[in-house]
Amino acid sequence: MSYESVCEPVEVLVAFKNARPEPMMFKWGKRYYQIRKVNLVHAERVGREKVYYFSVSDDANAYRLAFHTDSLSWRLEEMGVL
Repeated sequence: MSYESVCEPVEVLVAFKNARPEPMMFKWGKRYYQIRKVNLVHAERVGREKVYYFSVSDDANAYRLAFHTDSLSWRLEEMGVL
């Protein structure tokens, strides 16, 4: 699978399951994407900020979403075709 860098802001609908955030859907441009599976979650420090990365997928594509804790903003980092 090949990934394409996107690095654009998105709006994300998140549910909390067992006290952990789980992205359910995101809006990129004028289109909504239903998340079917959260494949991986990890965090890293970027300077003093902590960034949480969510590798998710729908029925056709895989996406990497990033939640930035300082700005409380979401970005679509990458997407790939399954």
